[in-house]
Amino acid sequence: MARPNLTWLITGASSGIGYELAVYALAQGHQVVATSRSLSRLHPLRAKGAALIELDQNQSFEHVQTAIKAALEVYQGVDIVVNNAAYVQTGMLEETTPEETLQEFQANVFGPLNIYRAILPHFREKRSGLLVTIGSMAAWYPMPGCNLYNASKAALRCIGIGLQGELASFGIKHCLIEPGYFRTELLSSTANMAKTDEKSRIPDYAELNATNEKNFDAFHGNQLGDPVKGAEIVFNVLTSSGTATGREVPPFFPLGSDAVSEITKSAEQTIEQVKEWADLSSMSDFPSGK
Repeated sequence: MARPNLTWLITGASSGIGYELAVYALAQGHQVVATSRSLSRLHPLRAKGAALIELDQNQSFEHVQTAIKAALEVYQGVDIVVNNAAYVQTGMLEETTPEETLQEFQANVFGPLNIYRAILPHFREKRSGLLVTIGSMAAWYPMPGCNLYNASKAALRCIGIGLQGELASFGIKHCLIEPGYFRTELLSSTANMAKTDEKSRIPDYAELNATNEKNFDAFHGNQLGDPVKGAEIVFNVLTSSGTATGREVPPFFPLGSDAVSEITKSAEQTIEQVKEWADLSSMSDFPSGK
């Protein structure tokens, strides 16, 4: 059994894994503060017992601080923060604008970091807490036309893993969840996927762009991962309950069989390449003992 009455703060909770995680936590008797840029999209969670807070992590740090303060006041504290909000900016690097690049990193990296900055004083004061970053297996491999999104998730991976060392002495933990493809709205062109401005399109990339868009359209709705099952597994991992009873919360957790496969393949290829060039690389060292 999970410890009862934990309080969760889940960003981007209006859809996908964030929504399903909120639903599952509520069903287990936990308390949930759900956030979104639009409160109207959270009404289904209100009906299930969640408290709602409007939070747009693309706005200023002061806005984020105000929203986090309001969230803390609902249940006089928070135990688990799940940074879930994100979107995919598509387009070849040369085509994407500096503004689109900044927006992608604001939503997927800078915004989540501001949420952590705002919540950490509370966690340090009580010497406990769990930060959860929803990353992506995309951090592990290149995908033409999605490099900005992949890079944003790679940044979260490095920062999230690094947080362990900064926060361990305060009793605060961090877990990076790296999902594979789930049947959510992340790849929907009408929801969480943004295409680069048509005015910026370059003819040389037309064929590759067309192939990517065709593949995304065909893949959306046919992803392998079930967000309901995924949310239950994430809940169990984060609370050391159910199928994860007796297991410590890990620094990172690949979610989905495709994530396990792709991350394993990428890690093995990296090791192979390191070994292949190790002899030449080592020639850059000072002589031993010098």
